[in-house]
Amino acid sequence: MNLSKKTFIYSSILSGIILSLILVYFIIMLPSLYIDYQGKSNYQAIKGIHEEYIRNKNYDTIHSPNPTGTLSVRVPSSGSDIYASNIFGTAKITIKDNELNSLLDDLRYYSENIEELKDNDDYFERLFDTLKKSFNQEVFLKDLPVNFEFIESDNKNVFNEGTSKMNIVSDDTVIYEFNSFDGINYFTAYFATTIDKGEIIVSLLSVMTPKIEDIRDIVLQSLPMIIAVLILILLVFTYFFSRKIIIPIKKLANHAEFIKENNINEALPIEIKGEDEIALLGDTLNELYSKLNESFIKLEEKNRLLVAENKRQDIFLRASSHQLKTPVAAALLLVEGMIDEVGKFKNTKEYLPKVKEQIISIRKIIDEILNLNNKDVNKKIINIKVLIDEILFEHEIGIKEKLINVNFEGKDTLLETDYHLIYKIIDNLIINAISYTNKNNEIRITLSENKLKIINYGAHIDEELLPNIFDAFVSSNSETRGRGLGLYIAYYYSNLLGYKIEISNISNGVKAIVYFNN
Repeated sequence: MNLSKKTFIYSSILSGIILSLILVYFIIMLPSLYIDYQGKSNYQAIKGIHEEYIRNKNYDTIHSPNPTGTLSVRVPSSGSDIYASNIFGTAKITIKDNELNSLLDDLRYYSENIEELKDNDDYFERLFDTLKKSFNQEVFLKDLPVNFEFIESDNKNVFNEGTSKMNIVSDDTVIYEFNSFDGINYFTAYFATTIDKGEIIVSLLSVMTPKIEDIRDIVLQSLPMIIAVLILILLVFTYFFSRKIIIPIKKLANHAEFIKENNINEALPIEIKGEDEIALLGDTLNELYSKLNESFIKLEEKNRLLVAENKRQDIFLRASSHQLKTPVAAALLLVEGMIDEVGKFKNTKEYLPKVKEQIISIRKIIDEILNLNNKDVNKKIINIKVLIDEILFEHEIGIKEKLINVNFEGKDTLLETDYHLIYKIIDNLIINAISYTNKNNEIRITLSENKLKIINYGAHIDEELLPNIFDAFVSSNSETRGRGLGLYIAYYYSNLLGYKIEISNISNGVKAIVYFNN
């Protein structure tokens, strides 16, 4: 199973769990939370109504959740008037009955001395008896022009008493909460009472409390639509979520496949947006590919150098083998002639030195070949001027034989380099200059801080040889049959030390320059 399907399945399972939790919340917790919220809301409503009425003594700025079931009653600190207000207006009730006025005064007294009410338990009984007597049928018939007939119901009280709770808001305000049930609906009545500057203020609010069963039925009826919408949302979310994860991974996989099928240096860095783990993986792979590319380029360069070196060694060995044939053949010819005492070769004293010369020539070629295989560089501070003086002294005999005038100009120049390699470079260039300078000519050597210039006058290099002048066994000395290794060795050692050599023809000679800072 590929990662896309796995991600989709895992996301679907997780979405199903979330969906189940949401449904449990809707069916079980939401109704009870709503009931609790509604009860707290009703409590805050009666508290706000009561406090607002105390301030303004009217309903002009009061908003009630049940306007027709809300009432506030204010009993002044004296007199026979009582005020009742709700959203529809304010009514003043004047008590004309003396006994009721007396009970009203008692109510004012006990509201200030509530502790004495405990010793007078029959107060409320007398209060209700007086009210019943004052509001009997005869009173209404006598004082009002309307005939009231009261018909008693067989069901004296259809309400069953539920729970009640007393909430003390402050020292002078109490809210009484009473719950009842009529067999079908639940009701909650709130009575807020405050004694403010001798006045008794009572606010009433009656609301119907919603039942959990009613809310649950509504939720259950809405479940099909809720489930369908949630599933659709979850599926869309899961699809895009899985694509968001899979697409970067596919890009990384395709990029890796491209690199596998093609040259690594042809691959551009892959861009993964974001700051998550996949983006970090993309950056890491880019860094890895970059390092691999650098290593690949270095390896190609080393391979190229290795191929060139192998080719050089192959050519060098072939050429050196060919070069060695000449002195070996000459030496063998001389030795065989002396052994057989053929003609002039009978004079061994004359031809043995010639054999020795050929053997010495062979030894020099072998020594130079062996030295070329030594690539160790041991640098130290060397005075180049002193080194040139030593080399000129060693070749003093050859210089005097050809009556060459050597003009050396330069000051002490210190250079951190390998003594044996720099010696070979300068020695070969000076030997070349001496070999190719005719008698009674001049060699001019100029040393500065960054370069060494050697000019041998009266010499010339064939133009067709100049491009290959640094190749092994290339020589323009046809008379002395030079070995052609001098410039090759100087060029090879210069590369090891990081120097640069230039050789060119000038109007009346040949100029060789060694640049110490390449």
